[in-house]
Amino acid sequence: MEWSPGKVIAWREAWRGQQYIALPVRVVEDSESQLVVYLAEGTRFSFPGQWPFGTRHPWGANGEWRGHGALVVQRPGDAYAIWHFWHGDDRQFANWYVNMQEPFRRDGECYFTQDHELDLVVRPDGTWSWKDEQELEDWVTRGRFTRDEVTEIRRVGEQVIADWPFPTGWEDWRPDPAWSVPELPDA
Repeated sequence: MEWSPGKVIAWREAWRGQQYIALPVRVVEDSESQLVVYLAEGTRFSFPGQWPFGTRHPWGANGEWRGHGALVVQRPGDAYAIWHFWHGDDRQFANWYVNMQEPFRRDGECYFTQDHELDLVVRPDGTWSWKDEQELEDWVTRGRFTRDEVTEIRRVGEQVIADWPFPTGWEDWRPDPAWSVPELPDA
């Protein structure tokens, strides 16, 4: 099943079957090789379940996505997604953000994943850095991840750097100006 470009679908995150965040995204491309979605500026977040980790979800304070929006490229079976960010009035490409996550899985008009917390920030000049390393370690203590899972999450990030998929070809992409901020579909 493929979703048409422009279609609004739900991106949902769950841990051990407990959904904790949902957000509407617009499909940019859906093919056998990749799912590309756009998270528009002003998109409202929904928290249909309680954040299962004892605190409020980090995005809970904002209520909506801020900035130029983010273009998220993910391939079936990959345990990461590559986010694209822009800045300034002229929408200059700012950086890639590699989000370690469960491989996405489709379910009707939505897809599910789970953020694995560890991220890579990759700048256009090729320099990169880890983000949230300490938080990942804290999640082991709090029971969200095992030590083996953390080792695998880090291995995935190291493999992304070794494979170096940058540039992705999406750096100059711009959203269709006719697209409105999407609402969460009933899915």
